Amino acid sequence: MEVGEGGRLRELRLAALREDPGAFGSTSERESTYEPLHWEMLAGGPGAVFVGGGWDGMAGVYLEAQEPRLWGMWVAPSARGRGLGLALAEAVIGWARDRAFTRLRLGVTAAAPDALRLYERLGFAATGTVTPLRADQSLCEHELALELHPQPRRIETERLLLRPFEPGDLAAVHDIHRRPEMVRWLYEDAARTLEDDRPWLAGRIRRVRFGLSGDGLGFAAVRDGAVIGDLSLTLTSAEHRQGEIGFLVHPDQQGQGYATEAAEALLALAFDTFALHRVVGRLEARNVASARVLEKLGMRREAHLVENELVKGEWQSELVYAMLKASRGA
Repeated sequence: MEVGEGGRLRELRLAALREDPGAFGSTSERESTYEPLHWEMLAGGPGAVFVGGGWDGMAGVYLEAQEPRLWGMWVAPSARGRGLGLALAEAVIGWARDRAFTRLRLGVTAAAPDALRLYERLGFAATGTVTPLRADQSLCEHELALELHPQPRRIETERLLLRPFEPGDLAAVHDIHRRPEMVRWLYEDAARTLEDDRPWLAGRIRRVRFGLSGDGLGFAAVRDGAVIGDLSLTLTSAEHRQGEIGFLVHPDQQGQGYATEAAEALLALAFDTFALHRVVGRLEARNVASARVLEKLGMRREAHLVENELVKGEWQSELVYAMLKASRGA
């Protein structure tokens, strides 16, 4: 599967509307007037568009009411019967499940019986919602939904297991956060108490979705069965595909490359799985060890904001490092 490009996506969508006008709640006449920016945003906005078979078919996904919705599913007549529709639908399902959405919705009309059979084969079921697409109600869209049941994400590196936090991690997490040297360059006024870490851990456990701006993932870095680090990947902007990484490693485990190894895995997740365009790392300017990790990752220093924040009673400066997907590994 490829991620769609604006100009070619427009031609494919208009071909679908001309070939099967009754299958969609739109027309080629209407969409042929859309500005180029519309197609570029479809190809690169907070959702995704997948094409396959040498641009013989397409399927898109966008976010509606904080849930993903499949749209525009179509395969050219000359390419039907080869499994392309199934592959496109599975790509959209994978996109939604990877981001830990719990349900994927779509609309299908009676004019697309083959599509209906495909969706039912994949496990979609009618929700009972019917939306007229024409004033005379001669064409209606029937909503279907698929329960996704996303699984906890686990990543294995050469020496580490990165997994979601669990309630039993409280003591290990607190052993990292209770140390003044660990929070020296963070926003906390002081090292955390055990009671501070209880709600923090509970919130971290709940953060499993990665599809809407502000969503984020927390990972415990585990070495030989022990939690030695706290890592995060935050979706700062779904529309612009921007993310931010963060990491803490227990002081007894520092200096062995664990932060770099774990952060490399987060960058791979951000760029390869979530197709982010840009990932940043922010840190206090005197945090030399973290700056060294970001530089080892190949991130470039973009800014040194001098005394830009009043933190813990003093003016602190901030460094901003970043990497673009296109420059990764360059």
